[in-house]
Amino acid sequence: MDEIRVHGRRRGPDPEGVGFHKCWFPVALAKAVEPGMLLGIDFLDTRVVVYRDYTGTPVVQSAWCPHLGADLSVGQIVDGQIRCAYHHWRFDQVGTCVQIPTGDKIPPGARIFTYPTAEAWGLVWAFNGDKPLFEVPRIPGTQECDLVVEAHLRGIRQVAPWVSVSNGVDFQHLRTLHNLQTRAPDTIEVGDHSIEYRIETGGYTQHGLITGTNAFAQHLRRNGMDMFMLFSGAPIDPLRTRSFFVIGVRKGKDSAAKLGALRDFVERLLDEDEPVLNTMRFRQGVLVASDQHLSRYFKYVSEFPRAEPSSA
Repeated sequence: MDEIRVHGRRRGPDPEGVGFHKCWFPVALAKAVEPGMLLGIDFLDTRVVVYRDYTGTPVVQSAWCPHLGADLSVGQIVDGQIRCAYHHWRFDQVGTCVQIPTGDKIPPGARIFTYPTAEAWGLVWAFNGDKPLFEVPRIPGTQECDLVVEAHLRGIRQVAPWVSVSNGVDFQHLRTLHNLQTRAPDTIEVGDHSIEYRIETGGYTQHGLITGTNAFAQHLRRNGMDMFMLFSGAPIDPLRTRSFFVIGVRKGKDSAAKLGALRDFVERLLDEDEPVLNTMRFRQGVLVASDQHLSRYFKYVSEFPRAEPSSA
C-alpha cells in the first residue's frame, strides 16, 4: 500500500485502500444543528455543510461552491437554502442552484452533492454514496422512542473508525483491558452489511450489533439493569475519526440516575480504550484461536464496498 501524508506528516500506509466505506456516518450532534445556522465539517477527506431546511429536516451537502470553490459553510441560510458568501449563488435542499444574483442563466453543472441524510439517536447521519445500501444503525432490543437517550461527541481518534469497531467482537480485549467477565459467543451472524451476536449467561445478556464498518451497538443487561449503547465515528481522513457515543435507558422515574451510572461506565471504557487506539499502528498480525470472531470481522471489512465521496 502507498504511503500517505496527513497535514504534511508521514503516516504510513492507508488502511482503507481507495475511497471510504459505503456506510452511514455520524457528522454532528442533532442539537448542534440549529435552525438558520450552517456547520462546516471535515468529512471523508473533503468538507460538508450541515444545516436544517425550511421544514427543520437536516441536510448534508458538499461544502464547495461549484462556481469558484468557496466554502459554503461561511455563507448563510436564506429561506432554508444555502447562499454562498462569495457571489450569493443559492442552492436548495437537493443541491440545485436556484438563483444567481447577476441574472445569468444557471449552468446545468451548478449543483452541489447532497448526501442521503437521516436524524436518529441524537445524531445527524450522512451516507457515503448516492443511495443507502442499508438502514441507519440501530441499537438492538429497543426503539429510540422507548428510551431516555443522550448523544455525545467524544472527540478525534487517530485511527480509522472500523479499527475501533473491532472492539465489538474482540472478546479477548473485553476481558483483558476492561476486566469484563464475559465469554465469546459460539457463533456470530455475518450479513452483507452487519454482524450480530447474543450472549446469555444467568442474569447477564449481551446483544451486540455492528452496522456497516463504523457503528457498534449493544443491549447489555447486568445486575438487573438494561443498558443501551451505540458507538460510531466518521472519517475526517483515512487515519482520523470524529467519534460519537449514544447511551440510553428505559423510561422511568429513576431513568436519570441510571443514565448517569451508564455514562460513567461508558466513559470509563472509552478512557481505557483511547490511549491504545490513539497510539497504535494497526495491522492484522499474528492471530490466535481466541481471535476467530475478530478474524471474521476483518474479512467482512475487507469485502465491504467502498466509494470516493461524491463531493471530493
